[in-house]
Amino acid sequence: MIFLFVPYYDNWNDYFQDCLDGQTEKFYLIKYNRKDTGIGWGAACNWFLKTLKTFRGIDDDVICIMNNDIRFNKTLMTEGATVRTGEILTSESVQINWKDKSISEGTDTFPGRTFFMTATDFMASGGFSLPHYLADYDFGLRMVKHGMKIRKLQNEVIHVDHPKNTNPWSMRSVNNPLVWSVFLLRHGRNRYFILNLLKIWYELIKPNRDENRKR
Repeated sequence: MIFLFVPYYDNWNDYFQDCLDGQTEKFYLIKYNRKDTGIGWGAACNWFLKTLKTFRGIDDDVICIMNNDIRFNKTLMTEGATVRTGEILTSESVQINWKDKSISEGTDTFPGRTFFMTATDFMASGGFSLPHYLADYDFGLRMVKHGMKIRKLQNEVIHVDHPKNTNPWSMRSVNNPLVWSVFLLRHGRNRYFILNLLKIWYELIKPNRDENRKR
């Protein structure tokens, strides 16, 4: 059995539901509307982790966590069911280049749009410790550090663009300087650490500096 968890925010997309309806592999869907509780993506995944631990006899089962802003073909769940103990099967795998604080293709971590793990590995993972953006990268880096292997799905998963949160202080913002600072303290303690920390905070104040110059 695959336990599919979707921590979506407010809108349940029709194109996503169509992809689910066409799957050749059976799964059990658990939906969580984060707007109802106001919690972040990582906290919602932790709720799923706690819920999963109340289930019995699922040691041989698989979990899948995915966002609902994606499209995929009918055999995604069938391929996801092949994940084995000690590995993470994901739609994208990336690495963080600390020198310029950029993200490129690699095998160090992954974004949380779609990934599969065995239920046993997920329940032993310790869950997510950041609230929203970077929660997935943080989780993946920790899993790799503890010996998990990342394997990329052969099935293509297409991300559908949607409006980004422009408030940098929102926990749903990709540019939140506090979340980035915690992330760097955990994983980016290298010779580029101070430079990256300065970049994060400079990017926050730069728009205000530019606006003042125009006046």
